[in-house]
Parts: sequence; structure tokens; C-alpha cells
Amino acid sequence: MSSNFIAALIAFLGGSVISVINAVITAKQINSETHSISGNTMILRQVISFAYLAGVYFLVRRMPVNMYWPLIGAAAGLTIPAVLFALTIAKQMKGDD
Repeated sequence: MSSNFIAALIAFLGGSVISVINAVITAKQINSETHSISGNTMILRQVISFAYLAGVYFLVRRMPVNMYWPLIGAAAGLTIPAVLFALTIAKQMKGDD
């Protein structure tokens, strides 16, 4: 396997973990007494995601791989699980009617 592919796969898995952490933060906020998402929650989720992307960027700069593939993997890892989580929440909220 290509080292670019392996780096992208590892970055995708790391992004997926970060996305799950963000989903847990959101779910706890939605299930709290206020039943809404505050601005602080959104800022926290964005800071966590940005820190992960910045970490991947600075780590990959020191490795002998093409920088684009790990960044694409990280972005996909942050995005795809987040979309699935949003669809799950929307389906649950639709069923609450």
C-alpha cells in the first residue's frame, strides 16, 4: 500500500473519532434541561475540529508523504460521521412529533 493511502486512512479514522466526540458533546447538550445547542457548544466543537486539522497539517509537514491526502482524509473523517449523526438526530426529532 502507498504511504499516502495509509496516512489518509489514519487521518480519516482520527477525524472520525473527533467527529464522534463532537457528536457526544452535541447529544449531551440536546438532552440537557435546555434541549438546545448553545453558542458555547458550537464554538467548542469548532475548536476541537480545527485543532485536529491543524495537528494533522503540522504533523504531516514533518513526514515524507504528500500533504494533501492526509488532509483530505481528516476532512472526510470529520464530515461523513457528522452528516450521519445529523441525519440520525433529524430522524429522531421527526419521530417525536
